[in-house]
Amino acid sequence: MLKRSSIALLFEERLRVNPKLTKNEMVAEIKREYNLEVTPDQCAKAKTKVLRARHASHDDHFSRIWDYQAEVLKQNPGIEFEIETVPGPVIGSKQRFYRLYICFKAQKDSWKQTCRPVIGIDGAFLKWDIKGHLLAAVGRDGDNRIVPIAWAVVEIENDDNWDWFMRHLSASLGLCEMQHLAIISDKQSGLVKAIHTILPEAEHRQCSKHIMDNWKRDSHDIELQRLFWKIARSYTIEEFNNHMEELRKYNPQAHTTLQLTSPMTWSRAYFRIGTCCNDNLNNLSESFNRTIRQARRKPLLDLLEDIRRQCMVRTAKRYIIADRLKTRFTKRAHLEIEKMIAGVRNCERYMARNNLHQIEVNGVSYFVDMEKKTCGCRKWQMVGIPCIHAASVIIGRREKVEDYVSEYYTKVMWRETYRDGIRPVQGMPLWPRTNRLPVLPPPWRRGNRGRPNNHARRKGRNETASSSNKNKMSRGKRIMTCSNCLQEGHNKQSCKNATVLNPPPRLRGRPRKMPVGQRKNGLPGFCFVFDVRMTTSKPQ
Repeated sequence: MLKRSSIALLFEERLRVNPKLTKNEMVAEIKREYNLEVTPDQCAKAKTKVLRARHASHDDHFSRIWDYQAEVLKQNPGIEFEIETVPGPVIGSKQRFYRLYICFKAQKDSWKQTCRPVIGIDGAFLKWDIKGHLLAAVGRDGDNRIVPIAWAVVEIENDDNWDWFMRHLSASLGLCEMQHLAIISDKQSGLVKAIHTILPEAEHRQCSKHIMDNWKRDSHDIELQRLFWKIARSYTIEEFNNHMEELRKYNPQAHTTLQLTSPMTWSRAYFRIGTCCNDNLNNLSESFNRTIRQARRKPLLDLLEDIRRQCMVRTAKRYIIADRLKTRFTKRAHLEIEKMIAGVRNCERYMARNNLHQIEVNGVSYFVDMEKKTCGCRKWQMVGIPCIHAASVIIGRREKVEDYVSEYYTKVMWRETYRDGIRPVQGMPLWPRTNRLPVLPPPWRRGNRGRPNNHARRKGRNETASSSNKNKMSRGKRIMTCSNCLQEGHNKQSCKNATVLNPPPRLRGRPRKMPVGQRKNGLPGFCFVFDVRMTTSKPQ
């Protein structure tokens, strides 16, 4: 009753919205809607046909990229949408796509006016048959949720594209003029170079999770991981040095290798004050990449529309949540405040003159200055929420801890973050025609699409690391053994020694106990069961 072409036509839109729809779910859906029975194999072939047709649509998507740019500019004034192409070989020939950059005015203004000066930057593979990477910059709002700021699609993740993306991002947000700015990223070499070149005054934090994974790649010692997080979460240099000394006593070699990872970039003890954020993990970018994991499988225009639509819907939903909030601060800020208040019970306060206080916790004393709003543990200055030592002083003075919390965490500021949002865009049939030359997609990627496998087998000592010779052994350090005399340094063809007989084969099987009656007759208590096989050998 239904062929795979008909099934593909019925499920084309559903598979676009939900690519994870399985063949068995398709069978149940057809049975429920049309009361027809089809096999799972038919549905699997129909799904494959839809996905192949989508891959073939790359040319159509790239050919209408100018029309999409015109539609987005028309509906969202003030957006920065730049497309770069590579000219054709002759005048009038088609151009090839190179890269594009998008930054909506609503996302940019909300981050600059209401969010903390912290940006997470990362790149992600696009799961296409052609070359493609997505570069994105993500901020953090008052409730510690992601705020996508800008994103770009490039052909490959290299030094030139990272430099180009960072220059556009700096110009869009005015990053060169910011006094307190923190950028969080992994150790991608091109990104590190771009940050140091374009924003030399900014604080560059590296993701401590990436540092730890690379540092203890060959070790499964849980104690090393525990000591690493103690070092990474230290707020003072003295605390940092104490934990490093503990690591040195536990494993001197691990201590030496950790010193080479530049701890100033991933330990909180060396972070600057003023960002109201103590992040040393790039969870901002990881969370954003997770929200677009299905969009990264789609062609270019579907990818851009999916990201734009997600940002538009996210802004609308969060504005409703923020507007309905009945508390003074955001939910996660209140949880942190209550946690600090609960820790006051373990503190002992000693008053001093000039609004100074000494707080003792677990045998360690901390210095609190209420005039400057500082604490010796540095957490209050770094996060913007009073620590347990400051909370002990505030409660002892019969004041409210909420009065000393930064404005970034208030409900008013959080609602202003989502007051203005991205405007909707019409569908492809309604886009204006610019009549510009179509754009060709980037070159096709060799091998499997998507990110390369990180779990490849480790190469042996004498095995080459080249991908073209991955199944071949290197002869550089191989030791030759003669099969005639069993000596090293030559082979059988040039051997002049006498032939050495091969040693007898090892007995196979395990010893078995014999009955007690046989042992009493003087027979041994064990016997071997041999595996007798027919073997052929050349005559000596």
